Amino acid sequence: MGALNFAGWAPIRIYQDDHGELCVDWLRVDNGTLRAPFFTDGVQRALQHPFHQAFRRQTPLADLLAWAQASPGLQPSGIVFHVSRCGSTLVSQAFAALPDHVVLSEPPVLDNLMRSAFALPGLPAAQVPDTARALMSAWGQPHLPRHDTPRQHLVVKIDCWATTYAEQIDAIWPTVPWVFVYRDPVEVMVSQMQQRALYLIPGALGMELAGVPLQEAFYMPAMEYCARCLGAMYADMVRLHRPGRSLLVEYRSLHSAIAGPVAAHFGTALDAPAQDRMAATFSLHAKHPGMPFIPDSRDKHAQADATLRALAEQWITPHYEQLERLRHAQAAHPPAADLALLTP
Repeated sequence: MGALNFAGWAPIRIYQDDHGELCVDWLRVDNGTLRAPFFTDGVQRALQHPFHQAFRRQTPLADLLAWAQASPGLQPSGIVFHVSRCGSTLVSQAFAALPDHVVLSEPPVLDNLMRSAFALPGLPAAQVPDTARALMSAWGQPHLPRHDTPRQHLVVKIDCWATTYAEQIDAIWPTVPWVFVYRDPVEVMVSQMQQRALYLIPGALGMELAGVPLQEAFYMPAMEYCARCLGAMYADMVRLHRPGRSLLVEYRSLHSAIAGPVAAHFGTALDAPAQDRMAATFSLHAKHPGMPFIPDSRDKHAQADATLRALAEQWITPHYEQLERLRHAQAAHPPAADLALLTP
């Protein structure tokens, strides 16, 4: 690495250049870069600044690994898994409101690492864990130029399909607490069918979801494919849940859970000002903070037709009900960490 110093810079992309070398694209970051609802929004906003357009750094991947050795950053305090359209963005926004927290909300650069066989074929699988840890280390630097408050916590919300590679994440960060956020299946289904997410387009992720072969998925009704993919994520959470390691949070309990059990689970102590900062996010639309939050569960149930309800009942509801039974039982488990590896 020589005299390279990445203080105040963070990796936004890992890519293979024209010569086949793995490289890192670095962005000069400030404290506001990660306050947007999603990682991509904050990075795109920063890139619109002329300085950030004029001054970019591209380096070999080895420099990222060397920087993690030279200047170790924070380890993740907690990882948020979710089933999409379930309030998980509110979780990340609530923690992003705390000045001593770094929050990465669905960073594509991490997802690409976890799906490197498709997204980064030049990266050997054996190198993925060290690269992922170095990536988080770079974003989780305790001190940021022009930011007076030392950063003490790193919270990562990952994409909803991440349950499919949860074992990879477990192997990389075996002691980091997890939160599973989920919601009534009908409400999630209605939201997805109103505005279907990219991952529910067969083939969009480059991998099969729900065990449905792509050739079959291409000819499957969109609503059924949606139900089967969502059902697989709910089922993954049932399979992966470990009392003490993972905390189950249902949508209707979000507000009380975030500032209570979730914060405690992630090791965050909230004083009165911090509680006020978190509470201020509860009245806003998490994905559009300029708009007020308006409850919509009743409307979503009113909009669900018989076909959607039947598919939700067939593919998702059994897993949702199992999660609910586990959630009600988790209060009976002591908080002492049962951090066993997620071996079935």
